[in-house]
Amino acid sequence: MSPHGAASKAWHGLHPMLRAGLTSGTIMAGGDLLCQTIQLQYQPAVAGTAENEKVEKPKKREERSAPASTSGAHWMSAAVREKLGLADYDLVRTARFFGVGMTLHGPFFNKTLGILEKVVGPATTVQAAAKKVALGHFFLFPSYTALFYGWLSVFEGKGLEGGVQKFTDTWWDIFVAGSAFWPAANMVNFMYCPPMYRVLYLNVAGLYWNAFLSYQNVRATAMEAIIKQE
Repeated sequence: MSPHGAASKAWHGLHPMLRAGLTSGTIMAGGDLLCQTIQLQYQPAVAGTAENEKVEKPKKREERSAPASTSGAHWMSAAVREKLGLADYDLVRTARFFGVGMTLHGPFFNKTLGILEKVVGPATTVQAAAKKVALGHFFLFPSYTALFYGWLSVFEGKGLEGGVQKFTDTWWDIFVAGSAFWPAANMVNFMYCPPMYRVLYLNVAGLYWNAFLSYQNVRATAMEAIIKQE
């Protein structure tokens, strides 16, 4: 058996929940790296105090120093990160997103999409697919988003209270953006993807969505910092 065939056999021999978690973790980490790449290229920095809040001019990459990890330490040495071209990236933050994907996103959607399949049945018609989309958007989407912020906040050491605050600060933007993106993406998912590949499709479609969530999480953290200064 070729190495590729052996790897494929080993992968498909894993428990479906573990496969879903590993896939989600990898894609969510990729989404965070994409978000950081965009931020490093051109990101407005927000600074403010109780007396004087202002938005600074966008800084180009060469004008900024490398960001410090929000955990206070990197698990990868500076020399190795420099060699890999990741010196400016907060890899601890990326690792948190991998952890959320591994322990929340993958298992959550692996289970709930199966429940939708049992409740509604196969999406053999546009009406059946639309019913799944509606149920997913009004039940799974908000519940997952709330869990996401709580989960990530725990990974950041801020507890559930921090997650509630971040969700409160960003939920409207997320709901509006999600309402524009996910219904169309999920129609394709339910109508054309076999059940075993639906979590994988969600992850691929969600690469840019996870970058957006990462941005919203950073924005909420910045807002918290401004509030504390007041």
